[in-house]
This record gives sequence, C-alpha cells and structure tokens, in this order.
Amino acid sequence: MGNVAERLQKLLPRTWTANQVVAHNLLRARILRGWTQEQAADELAPYLGARLSHASFSAIERSIASARVKQFSADDLVALSRAFRVPLGWWFTPPEEGALHTPDHSHHGVNFAELVDIVLGTPDTLPVLAEALNRWAAARPLAASDPQRTPSATARASELAELRARSMVRERFGDLGEARDVLRRLADLLDQMDLETRDSAL
Repeated sequence: MGNVAERLQKLLPRTWTANQVVAHNLLRARILRGWTQEQAADELAPYLGARLSHASFSAIERSIASARVKQFSADDLVALSRAFRVPLGWWFTPPEEGALHTPDHSHHGVNFAELVDIVLGTPDTLPVLAEALNRWAAARPLAASDPQRTPSATARASELAELRARSMVRERFGDLGEARDVLRRLADLLDQMDLETRDSAL
C-alpha cells in the first residue's frame, strides 16, 4: 500500500506555496544578476535595513524545497524588487512545473495560471487597477525635476493587458510560430469556405 501511495505522489504535480515561489525567484534573480550570495546580501542590505548572513541567505534559497519556508513580508518584496531591479510581479513568476498550494486547494494545488491572473490581472481586474493608479497619478503634483513623467497609469495598465494577452496565447498554443501557423491555416480554410459558398450561389 505504501509503495502505491509513493508512486501516486510522484505522479502528482508538486505544489509550491507562494513563499516558495518567491524563494525560487530569488535564486533566479541572483543568477540573472550574476551575484554570489554574499554579493546579493550586500546589495539587499540598504533596502532591508540589515545585512543577511550567509547562513540566512542560504536558508532562504533552500526553503524552495525545505520544510522550513521563509515567510516574506510586503517590506521584503519591495526591498527585493529595489535591490534586484525587477518589478514586484517577478517574485510570483510561476516555476515551470507544479501547482500553487493554497489553503482551499492544499492537496493538489491551484493551476499556476491563476497566479499569473493575480500578477498580470484579467479583463475584470485590470480596470480597477487602472482607475486606482489614475487617481493616484492625478493627485500627485508634477515636480520640476520630473518634467517627463513616466507613462500614464492607463498606458501602463494597457501594457499589462497586452502582456496578459500574449501570455494567454502562449498558454493556448505554446510556440508562437505554431500559433501563427494555426491562424493562417484557419484563415485559408475560411477563404476556401467563402469561395465554395460563392460558387454554389452562382
């Protein structure tokens, strides 16, 4: 019985907590920047307000697959984003395999597509974000040192919507070349059907 359970467990996708996803992306960010753990700790120190020891930094990265998982705070995520110069959403980029462990789906987990929806937004949630950002931008005085303000909140929300659309195409079709081929074949088929309809009407 135990062997069956073990084999079944191996077939099920691994579930990751949101904090393990962040730890996984911390390792990715450090590799992206080409930093050792010591260098990453030095870069983080001003933003965290303290320097992580080598043991602490190593323990955070090991928490990807450990029972002792680092619990990241909102302050931690802002510090990480500033130090590694990546957007906040970076920390929630899903790993290639597995599912998201949540209290309401603790056994099999939630499909990582839901995490992507949370990070990039959906047609239902993006307007709320755009409205909130526009209110913030409208209330913010234009500083003399900021004559060329960053793109409007609406424009940035539109960029997010486009990014989400691209993500959805990749989810559905995988390779974009394959998606293009499918759409071309579909267009050719529609042209052929239209031609046949015209011929039969004559």
